[in-house]
Amino acid sequence: MGIFGALTTAVTGLRAQSFALERISDNIANSQTTGYKRSDASFADFVPDSPSRQQALGVVNAFSRPTNTIQGDIANSEVPTHIAVNGDGYFIIANQTDTIDGLPVFGSEDLYTRRGDFEFDQNGYLVNAAGYFLKGLPIDPVTGNPSGSSPTVIRVSNDFLPASPTTEIDYRANLANYPLTASANATIPGSELIDPADFSVDPTVGGAGYVQANESSLFIDQSIAGGAITAFDQAGASVNVQYRWAKTDGPVTRATTAGTAVANAADLTAGMGGTYNDGTNTSDTLTITVGGTGYNFVIGTGGGEVNTLADLVNAINGTATLNAVITASAVGGGLTITGDDYANSFTIGGDADAVAGLGLTANTFAPGASTADTWNLFYLTDSNATGTDAAWRNVGTDYIFGANGQLSPAITTTTISSLTVNGINLGNITLDHGSQGITQFADSNGVAKVTDINQDGFAAGELVGITVSEEGRVVASYTNGRAVDLAEISLASFNGDGGLQKTDGGAFRSTPASGAPILGSLGSVVGSALEGSNTDIADEFTKLIVTQQAYAANTRIISTADEMIQEALNMIR
Repeated sequence: MGIFGALTTAVTGLRAQSFALERISDNIANSQTTGYKRSDASFADFVPDSPSRQQALGVVNAFSRPTNTIQGDIANSEVPTHIAVNGDGYFIIANQTDTIDGLPVFGSEDLYTRRGDFEFDQNGYLVNAAGYFLKGLPIDPVTGNPSGSSPTVIRVSNDFLPASPTTEIDYRANLANYPLTASANATIPGSELIDPADFSVDPTVGGAGYVQANESSLFIDQSIAGGAITAFDQAGASVNVQYRWAKTDGPVTRATTAGTAVANAADLTAGMGGTYNDGTNTSDTLTITVGGTGYNFVIGTGGGEVNTLADLVNAINGTATLNAVITASAVGGGLTITGDDYANSFTIGGDADAVAGLGLTANTFAPGASTADTWNLFYLTDSNATGTDAAWRNVGTDYIFGANGQLSPAITTTTISSLTVNGINLGNITLDHGSQGITQFADSNGVAKVTDINQDGFAAGELVGITVSEEGRVVASYTNGRAVDLAEISLASFNGDGGLQKTDGGAFRSTPASGAPILGSLGSVVGSALEGSNTDIADEFTKLIVTQQAYAANTRIISTADEMIQEALNMIR
């Protein structure tokens, strides 16, 4: 080819460096464009097919080399709907092709971009600054999982979030094994327990027990607070559900025969043989005679009856002529009746001489199976109740604890039938305690320590904001405090990223060279953030210098070839 071949090759070199300069110019111009991917210039030589010893020089050609897999810097944004892809993947977008009745019509072809400056338009669509609409998978409101497998254009409605009634309350707490109620007195056994005989209606009867309004103060004194939760009815009206715990008592059992006068310690022991059954034989009477004076405590259903251990203690201690826990002065001795952990018989103590001097008519009392670690849960059904109206209701479940502080039998859930508070009926509510959610361990404060109390209902709410979560979900926030996942932003990846075809606005189109899109890429979505251009200005300036020098060198080849041709022409003058 000779001189003319060199001239032709140099011209292709100029063309190639011009192409490189075009790439550099485009990169520098878009150094601040969100999600922009620079294009570098690569060169390839072309040579004619000829024997190696006679092979002529070829020409150079330039082509664009994309950098789609090189990530730009991710910067925070104050706009909650701005998003960036960290890692591999592209947002799936749609292009508007028409408008009907003020709403956009979208093309059937999916496009892809790393540009994440999306904001809501007047119709509730997420649109980026280049005019592309974001696509994703809708979230099933029941399961909370993405619905379907084909991404659709995301649109957020400005409608109210409908109210949802409370159906379940998560409740977990530890109950002090010795509740410090207002009535509790460490010197009086059983004083920490609720005493059903103090109430007109037995509040401890599961499913039917309640506390009358005129006895609420007494109930408060014999129970401990159990927390409160705001619940909602079908219309979204809120009600405050308050709970209280009361520890109940085991039964006192009935004497089989009347006692005999105690003359000495041996007679005292012999007289401790019978048992009393709870609430039976209303004519039975316990008589304790001290110093010739008899003190009668009726076992039955009338006023002043002795139905439980607490009744017995309160009745004896309430006798005007006895002090504290059944004490009496007689030859320096004392008489004491105590409950042996509410599982064994009572003991009557004092030295033999002292007891003999009291002239005591006595029997033994045993409470049968221990149920002193039984609790009842109550809720405030009517804060405005008066007189004999029900103020507090028993939820209807006995919470019985073993020696290890765990429920025995275990209770994971219980249902409050037709829970009504101040006239608002919430229907049947499930109390979910989970596994070992209610325990009875020692607590120096003597309280019910609620560790978790939540419910699943809410009032209606108005949309106040949209954000993108770390999981790549579009989340709507409402005035009622609810956050609802609306859609999951879909990402697509390609086996051949370099084969994607560039279109306007930082978008790409799939080609046979890129392969089909693969949904569910390894990248993650970052909310309130934007990916910048991956252009490096310093690097581009360096390439600019090299390109300029290469271009100048090719011009020298052309000028030299021209001079040589002129010399050849001058030979014929």
